[in-house]
Amino acid sequence: MGVTVVTLLLLLHTSLIFAQNDVETNLIDTFNKQTCPLMMCRELTKDLGASEEKLKSTERRLHTLESKLQELTSRLANSEAQIEGLRAEHRGRPKVAFSAALGSGGFFGPFDTDLTLVYKDAFINIGDAYNKNTGIFTAPVEGVYYFSFFYHCSTRYGTELALYKNGEWVTVASHHRKEGPAENGGNGVTLLLKKGDQLYIKLLKNKWVWDGSNVTVFNGFLLYDM
Repeated sequence: MGVTVVTLLLLLHTSLIFAQNDVETNLIDTFNKQTCPLMMCRELTKDLGASEEKLKSTERRLHTLESKLQELTSRLANSEAQIEGLRAEHRGRPKVAFSAALGSGGFFGPFDTDLTLVYKDAFINIGDAYNKNTGIFTAPVEGVYYFSFFYHCSTRYGTELALYKNGEWVTVASHHRKEGPAENGGNGVTLLLKKGDQLYIKLLKNKWVWDGSNVTVFNGFLLYDM
């Protein structure tokens, strides 16, 4: 009887221990089951936060790039407008240029008076400001012009070519009479002309000049109008 009671008590104690262990195990499993999703949720939240920060950073960079693109587009539009304005201004500006050879085919002169040279073989005459029938250039607009003239000739009589503006001496190219080989000469000048001003080259009296292969020429062009 006593042994039976003791045995029962031992069995009951053992059962209680096992039951307690089962309860603890169940509690641990339950905690783990509840804790694991929470931990996963925390990791997912961290990942989501990092992704959101990357997205915000990308959006900021994109916004910066869009601003730069708009600035570049605006600059390009302004540059294109300026270029078009310059093109329109250039199209509207007068174009004046001429170059002509004397075309004498040999010696011209000497004469007992000054004589306006007619450079009859025109290479170019943009704006038709040079008259190849008279040898006179007439400024079509007020502006700054450049003129030059060159020659080649023997020295037996000497050569003297003078540039005139409205009947007034401007500059000269010359060599004296002497014994020796032929010489070359030339000169150039930049002038401010009013509309209608006339320029031409004169061969001075008792002088001569020669042209062949277009070596005695008269040139001029408009640098810019005023």
